[in-house]
Amino acid sequence: MFWYFKYPLIVIVVIAALGLTSLLWRSCLKTLPQQENQENTAAPAVVTPPATTTAAPSEAAAGTGLPPPPPPPAFARIEQLLQKSAQQLAAGNLEAARLLAFNALKQPELIEFDRYWFQAADIINEANRRFMNEGAPCAEKVRYIIRAGDNLSKLAGKFYTSVEALQRLNNMPGTDPVIHQGRALFYLKGSWSIRVSKQQYLLLLYRDGELYRYYHVGIGRENRTPTGNFVINSRIKHPAWTPPGKRIPYGHPDNVLGTHWLGLTPDEGTDASLVGYGIHGTWEPNTVGTGASAGCVRMHNEEIEELFAFIPEPGGSAPPVRVLIEE
Repeated sequence: MFWYFKYPLIVIVVIAALGLTSLLWRSCLKTLPQQENQENTAAPAVVTPPATTTAAPSEAAAGTGLPPPPPPPAFARIEQLLQKSAQQLAAGNLEAARLLAFNALKQPELIEFDRYWFQAADIINEANRRFMNEGAPCAEKVRYIIRAGDNLSKLAGKFYTSVEALQRLNNMPGTDPVIHQGRALFYLKGSWSIRVSKQQYLLLLYRDGELYRYYHVGIGRENRTPTGNFVINSRIKHPAWTPPGKRIPYGHPDNVLGTHWLGLTPDEGTDASLVGYGIHGTWEPNTVGTGASAGCVRMHNEEIEELFAFIPEPGGSAPPVRVLIEE
């Protein structure tokens, strides 16, 4: 009878063990992480945020192909004036272009020698270059009818100018000083002054206190160009160079003065011993914009020639041309 109960009991025990094992296995599966079916569901891509960089608005716009943002309100007026001024210059309306550029210079937000200043000064420079060297009319050009007994030298003294300036303004060849009674002659009215900025390597020419032209210059090496107030006391074409104990004539390879010389003498308030300095040309144009001279201010020959032409002869009836040299 024992075997009759023995085998069914073993079967029951085995079934119970299998059932318990199955329950334990399912319980373990619930605690394991679920793996997604890679065949049916793709894992989402990991997105890495872009690195944060700080860029100027114009740079950011350039990188995206978008137009640059508008200038700050304080400078919008300046840019508007400069844009209109450039358009007038391109159209040949020189006085209108110059007036708009002057208005830009007078804006309180503008800083001297910043990019806006140079944009305005470049337009003024170009307009006045044409007024000085071409027949273009302007408000400061005065028309005079030549009378009997007039000559260029006499008129230059009368109008506080120079023979060379009259020749430039009236498209007269430098070799022909003859003028004819009854014909019109133009001259520029106004008084000139000069300011040299050593830091900017610039010479600024003013007419009646307003910027008229600017030129790039070289100065003395090792800060040898003195600062202070000076007056032009000599005006020499084709100058000889006279370093201590020498006289090197114009045209000699050792003469460094270029084609023209404007001598300087100290004015009131400036050390009276600062003599022998001047503004002159150079045969080394690559030194303009650098400190290379013995202390003088040097310019390109073609530019000192223009400046020289409009400086009246010192010691005459014209008021002296004052020069401020500053750091």
